[in-house]
Amino acid sequence: MNPMNRITPVARLSGAKAIKLWEGISRAHTSMTAAIEKDMLPKTGIPLGWYEVLAHLRHAPNAMLRFQDLARIEGITDSGASRRLNQMIKAGLIDRHSCPTDRRGVYAHLTDKGKAAYEKAHAVFLSSLDRNLGTFLEPGEADAINTALARLTAEN
Repeated sequence: MNPMNRITPVARLSGAKAIKLWEGISRAHTSMTAAIEKDMLPKTGIPLGWYEVLAHLRHAPNAMLRFQDLARIEGITDSGASRRLNQMIKAGLIDRHSCPTDRRGVYAHLTDKGKAAYEKAHAVFLSSLDRNLGTFLEPGEADAINTALARLTAEN
């Protein structure tokens, strides 16, 4: 991130305020994840984690990403990603491609069945977000939260 674009706080958060903020972010994430998962699994037959993989693949060039890149994006270990992706391969949602330039490299590729599953799951995801976020946020709050979160997640 460009240091000139960095916002300098007038005063640092006190330990108590920082802890309260962190706990709020954590509770909001946990609550939203549970709410979306509650909608996703019964309506689509796939868990939220699988939807996220399908979404990343759907937007990747050639609908393909390396296993290790998916693990990094999803914030899980390589072995956790391998387990998840192998389950998705068995379900026919993705298939495995070897990397032509690196014998150890393995790509996950979105299948036609995976594309259809993504479309169905994406509709459920959007509906769940609308119900679970739209009901509780006042106009303008989403923009303010997005702005703050963008600063929190910006690369230094």
